[in-house]
Amino acid sequence: MLLRNLTAFAFSALLVLAYSTTATAESDPKMKTFKGAGSMELASMDMEGVNAFIADVVSSNNPDAPITCGLFRMEKGDPLKYTYTYDEAKIIVEGEMTIAEEGGETFHAVAGDVVYFDKGAAITFSSNSSGLGFYCGQRTQEEL
Repeated sequence: MLLRNLTAFAFSALLVLAYSTTATAESDPKMKTFKGAGSMELASMDMEGVNAFIADVVSSNNPDAPITCGLFRMEKGDPLKYTYTYDEAKIIVEGEMTIAEEGGETFHAVAGDVVYFDKGAAITFSSNSSGLGFYCGQRTQEEL
């Protein structure tokens, strides 16, 4: 039950973090809302044979403590090899993906699972079908 509630919470967070920001001209809002994240289009990572897609949804404006949140989809195809240049946490919100650390653990992640990556982690992502993850990384929007 806790896992189901965690997954529901994560998906609710996605719905809050999508397309349009609500703001008034008179103020600097402290809360930003983004509607429809679960259905937003993710851009291909443009690697031949790799069916990986990503979209940053929101980034902080604080250069001393950057944070960027968004969506990552891995579909069946060639694996994606990625080395993190920042710390990141990812919750799988739909489907499944296999996440393997170079020289370390291989983890079959499904909806509700959370994975944390330290800066420098060399990771291979793959999926036998498709998986969608919501991530928060300690990076600027331009860094990937």
